[in-house]
Amino acid sequence: MISRRDALGIGAGAAVAACGQRDEGGITWWALGAVGENAPLLLPPFQRVTGIRVDSQAVPWTGAHEKLLSGFAGDSLPDVMMLNSDWLPELALVGALAALPTGTALLADRFAGARALVDVDGRAVAVPWTADSWVQFYRRDLIAEVGYPAPPLDWPEWRRMAHSIKRRHPGRYVTLHLLDWPEPLFNFAAQQSVPMLRDVQTRGNFSSPGFRAALAFYRSIFDDGFAPIVTGAEVGDTYLSLRRGWFAIMPSNAVTIGDLRLRANFLPPDNWSVARTPGPSGPGAAMARGTCLAVSHIARDPARAWQLVEYLCRATTQCGLYRITGDLPTRPSAWTVPGLRDDGVSQTFARQIAHSVPAPAVPEWERIVTEVQLVAEHMVRGDYSVEAATIEMDKRVDRILEKRRWLLDRGKAA
Repeated sequence: MISRRDALGIGAGAAVAACGQRDEGGITWWALGAVGENAPLLLPPFQRVTGIRVDSQAVPWTGAHEKLLSGFAGDSLPDVMMLNSDWLPELALVGALAALPTGTALLADRFAGARALVDVDGRAVAVPWTADSWVQFYRRDLIAEVGYPAPPLDWPEWRRMAHSIKRRHPGRYVTLHLLDWPEPLFNFAAQQSVPMLRDVQTRGNFSSPGFRAALAFYRSIFDDGFAPIVTGAEVGDTYLSLRRGWFAIMPSNAVTIGDLRLRANFLPPDNWSVARTPGPSGPGAAMARGTCLAVSHIARDPARAWQLVEYLCRATTQCGLYRITGDLPTRPSAWTVPGLRDDGVSQTFARQIAHSVPAPAVPEWERIVTEVQLVAEHMVRGDYSVEAATIEMDKRVDRILEKRRWLLDRGKAA
C-alpha cells in the first residue's frame, strides 16, 4: 500500500516526532462508516515508520453529526476527524477546527470541486480526502433495446430515449428519482449559471429562471411517467428492482459500485454500466460530494495530527483506500494508477467529479436541502406548480436564514 519512497518521505517528515517522543499516548482518529471499520488496514505503514500510535474509532454515519457536536460541547473530540464536507461551515462557526499549518502543501493536486468544498468564508478549514458524485447507473440491455449504447447526456435526447422506453415497456419506468432523494434535483440545479442563494447567501434564489428550468425538467420526469412517484421506504430493494428491469436507469453515487460488484451473481458486471449526469445541452455538472480530514481545536499534538492527515491524503494511501472500500480519491494524480486508470466505471466518476460544483458554504445548508426537497415532493404530488413551488422554497429558506441576515446586518457574520 505504501512505497519505499513514501516511507522515506514520512520518515523525513517525522524526524522530530519519532526521535525521543515515540508513542507518547499516540493520537486519536474518528473515521466514518466503512472507512472507520477498515481504518486499521491503512495505519500500519504510518505507525511503523513514525512510531506514532493511532487509536482509530469507527463512527457510524447515522448519528455521526450529533456525536461530533456532543464531542465539541464536552471537549472530547479526537485529534483527527473524518467529516462530511457539508458539516464544515457549522464546525468552523463554533470553533471546533484547528487552522491548517502555514504554507502547507496539503491542498495541492485536488479536483477543483473537492478543493472548494473545504473552503469556509474564503479559507480552507480541512483537507479534501474522498470524492463522490452522482452518475447514471444503467442496464445496458434495456437502453440498447431502444437503439442507444448509453443514456444520452443532454436533456432533449434523454427525453426522446425515455419516451422510446415507455412505448416499449408502458408498465415499467425509465429511471428512479425517489422523492426523498434530493441529489437528482440539486444536480440539475448545479448545471445552471445562477447561485442557489443570493444577497451574500442570506436569501434563497430558487425563484431564479435557472433553478426553475431545473425544477421543470425534474418535474417532467414524473409527469411523463418516466419515474414512479415513491419514496425509498416504498420502493424497497432498489438493486432487486434494477435486476428485474422495473427501471432502466438508477442515479446514484460511488457506494453503488461496490454494492453491485457484491451482487455480481444476480446482476453480472456485463449487464450494467455508468454514464455522466445529463445537462441542458450536454454532460452536466453535479453537486460536489465527499469527505475531508480535519484536526480538532483541542488536538494534543497538532503537528502529529497533521502528519497523519498528510499520510492519509497521499495518492498511494487514497488508492489503497479505494481498493479496500471503493471510496474515490480527491487527487487527480491518484486516478493515473492501474486499477483506477483502467476501470471505465471509475473513470466516468472521475470526469463527473472533475465537473462538480460545491454547495453554498453555510451552516444551514442541510436544513435548506431538506426543505427544498420537501416542497419538490409536494410539487410532484400536485400541490404546487413549478412557479409556486419555487416561491414557497424561497419563503422557507429565507426563514431558515433569518438569523444569518440579522448577524450580517450587525457585522457579525462573514
